Amino acid sequence: MKSEHIKSIILSTLVAISLVLSYSLLSYQPAYDVMQNSNYDYVQNVSIGAKKQYKDVVVPTELIVHETNNHYLTTKQNNILPLYRALQKTEISSFSNITSKTSLENYQGITKGKNKVEIIFPTLIPIETLNKVLNIDSKRLQNVLFDRMIISLSTKQDDSTKIYFANESLNVLYEAIFDNSEVISAVEKVKNNYDHYIECSKFVLDSGKFIYLPKKTVKLKTIEYLTSDIAIDKLKDAIFYDPSKVRKESSSSGDTFTDGTRLMTVSQLNRSLTFVNPTTAEDNSQSSSSLVERSFGFINQHGGWTDHYVLTSIEPDKSEVSFRFYVNNLPVYKNATISTKLGTDDVQTFKRPLYKFEYRMEKNESEVELMSGPQIMEVIKKNKTINESLIKDISIGYETIFNSEKETTMSQPYYSRAVELKPVWIIHYGDTYKKIDQDMLSRIGVNIVGLE
Repeated sequence: MKSEHIKSIILSTLVAISLVLSYSLLSYQPAYDVMQNSNYDYVQNVSIGAKKQYKDVVVPTELIVHETNNHYLTTKQNNILPLYRALQKTEISSFSNITSKTSLENYQGITKGKNKVEIIFPTLIPIETLNKVLNIDSKRLQNVLFDRMIISLSTKQDDSTKIYFANESLNVLYEAIFDNSEVISAVEKVKNNYDHYIECSKFVLDSGKFIYLPKKTVKLKTIEYLTSDIAIDKLKDAIFYDPSKVRKESSSSGDTFTDGTRLMTVSQLNRSLTFVNPTTAEDNSQSSSSLVERSFGFINQHGGWTDHYVLTSIEPDKSEVSFRFYVNNLPVYKNATISTKLGTDDVQTFKRPLYKFEYRMEKNESEVELMSGPQIMEVIKKNKTINESLIKDISIGYETIFNSEKETTMSQPYYSRAVELKPVWIIHYGDTYKKIDQDMLSRIGVNIVGLE
């Protein structure tokens, strides 16, 4: 009896111990290292501006209406977007490559003949990217790039109408069909208003490219904006995988941030950011559409669209994609692009401005009269330093002028200074951009200087 009692006590004790251990195991939460996941989740929520859709950045920036001998140009989005948005609502199908069947003369007639409308993008756009903004049946099209769409002003209400997609630099031409019921009213609006566009003269560059420049002088206002800063700490958190490991060093020229391998440099003077990541290998075999998708996704991930930026450059041989700042329907130059260079599995370099526009200071505006197209062409021909074979395009844009370029204001926080936008003639020259400085013309003759 005594033995049975002792056994009962031992058994009860073992059961109690078992219950305690079971509870401990069930309630125990191991202290796993969640730093990486927590940082990843945090980065996903970083936003310095807005997220956008492809249709917001893949947009045409020029529209030209051709008559027999006259050409009318507009860069105003309120003239271009109604037609572009209408085309986005219709299905475009039955693509056919007619390049080999089309002589150069016929190509010019189809794209620039009477009653033809050219809707022009600032760079060659991959068909896969266009398919994200237009309803295109492009199953049989791969690695094809276009920089313009062409329709006819004589388009009438019908079940289907022809539309053309062209690569101007190679004279590549595709024909397609679209249902114009959604488009006819937008075409009529262009037809009724194009005589209010800028009348242009046609010129041919050494490359064979046609450009259209205003017949008369152009009057535009300088614009001044107050700017605000872009949060550097947010950009740091968005760019670096583990922001907790990033060290900051400051100097008179700016700040640098590094995690030991990657480097982010902030320039106060230029109001810009440059990020370099040497840990990813170069890969120049990526398609244009893949580069656009990766670059757009990277910027969108941290809400990097702080102003109106447009896709303006894709360079597959360098794995680079650029989005340029546009104001009042015109491109801005000098520290006005967001650009990425994409390695095998990560961003290799990333550059962007560190300002965003807030308030327009209209009281500080003044009018500038830019030379006419024929005058500009004469200026270029007389300049002995210009190799005309390197000219890719000539257009009007804005040059950024920071207060620090006009007066010493470095005692102010660099994010609070105003930015002036000055209208200038721009030459796309090789891989650079130059401006024609009219202020210097009357004193020393022609002055063409670099911008970017």
